[in-house]
Amino acid sequence: MKTPITEAIAAADVRGSYPTNTEMQAIFGRFSRAKAGLDAAKAFTDNGQGWSEAAANHVYQKFPYTTQMEGPQYASTPEGKSKCVRDINNYLRVISYCCVVGGTGPLDEYVIAGVKEFNAALGLSSSWYVAALEFVRDNHGLSGDVAGEANIYLNYAINALS
Repeated sequence: MKTPITEAIAAADVRGSYPTNTEMQAIFGRFSRAKAGLDAAKAFTDNGQGWSEAAANHVYQKFPYTTQMEGPQYASTPEGKSKCVRDINNYLRVISYCCVVGGTGPLDEYVIAGVKEFNAALGLSSSWYVAALEFVRDNHGLSGDVAGEANIYLNYAINALS
């Protein structure tokens, strides 16, 4: 999985040398942001379910047809609404992993790689998830470096889905 630390170590290993000053700066930079990343991950752990539910309600308001159309991928039934919250929660959970490792590897490997094909197969719209993630980013209530860490990966997911 790609992270700033694993990339720096891998580059040095390929060359058969110690990390360069630039690679060491990337490693130190990750360590200096590690506390904020861990605090952001803890905020996702503590609040992720509530954020997912609020974001799903936002999606229902922004795209009211999602609660009117029939089918398992829509929120017209309690099961559909539960699935919507679960799907948003899955995005937030993987974003919390990014906060821990300090890189986009978890999103790249577990979500982004096949999301377009997955959504097309299930009749899902990326715009629903973009709206949900934007809602979380704009309403999570985090501040300072912790918000910065969370927003890096929320924005990455939003841009990848757009």
